[in-house]
Amino acid sequence: MAIPTQYTSRRTVPLPPEEEVRKVIGDTYDPHKVLNVFQMFAGTGDMYFATVGLVRAIFQAEGISPKMRELIILRCAKVLDSPYEWQANAVLAKNIGLSDDEILAAGCDAPVEGIDAQYVLVSKATDELSMTGTLRDETLSALLSSFDVDICRKLILMISWFNLLSRFNNGCRVPLETTDKIGSNKSPLNG
Repeated sequence: MAIPTQYTSRRTVPLPPEEEVRKVIGDTYDPHKVLNVFQMFAGTGDMYFATVGLVRAIFQAEGISPKMRELIILRCAKVLDSPYEWQANAVLAKNIGLSDDEILAAGCDAPVEGIDAQYVLVSKATDELSMTGTLRDETLSALLSSFDVDICRKLILMISWFNLLSRFNNGCRVPLETTDKIGSNKSPLNG
């Protein structure tokens, strides 16, 4: 199994200087706690607060378990070969209680199987949206049969957001975390 571990390209968008990050985030900015991805978001200036607002909504979504969310993140990271997302969220996934087998399943090269049926279905939806930009009718029907319509919308939005995030991280080559900023946190918002 090949999980994403390193970027294959060397050219990067540099993280903004700390004074620029502090200007956007404010006095609460602590470079020892704020994840690199949030520092890169700060480099978008006027887009920062809207982006972080969506991150907050995704991580606080009612009706979606943190385990399901983390499975989606890991599957997007695998399918889109996003080392940053895999590195950070493999730790968060363990912190919220995904088992080693569930994490391994999210990182497999083949379609996900052998774990909870809802996780398998959402992984299938993640694969389809990530690889083709849409869902097959069969997959959407299965989602609508397994979850209420509001949860289906939220799941599709989450999958879409984590596609965008993986692509942002890969496009910028957001540096992998070299310090343990995640620790026992259950959300990237804790830093």
